[in-house]
Amino acid sequence: MYNMSSDALKKLYVTGSLKNQGEGFVFQVKNLIDSGSISGITKFAVDGAARPLEGATVELNGKVRPVSEITWASSLYVGYGAVMTIYVPGALEPGEHTIVMQVNVPELGSLSFPVTDTVA
Repeated sequence: MYNMSSDALKKLYVTGSLKNQGEGFVFQVKNLIDSGSISGITKFAVDGAARPLEGATVELNGKVRPVSEITWASSLYVGYGAVMTIYVPGALEPGEHTIVMQVNVPELGSLSFPVTDTVA
């Protein structure tokens, strides 16, 4: 199993994309590794506190999918250079936040994306 450093994964985050939207928040991740599939998003945490996956979505190529529908049997193909917009319920207070998103990638295993950014 291939292991990626958290520094390499941090580079996938689109700097400045963290913002409140509706009743939650969004951020973007750009695939700079290689084309491949995501077979599950298993965790969101904000400042160390777990957030429910229910209601979370991923937008890719203009299509929105609930996180709960991304599974081994129904994976999400992400081409190289593609930008995903991730929506998580529950707005953030203004200030700096650290978000961790854990995803399953068949080719790489379980990856944990650490993101730190500021909400205005």
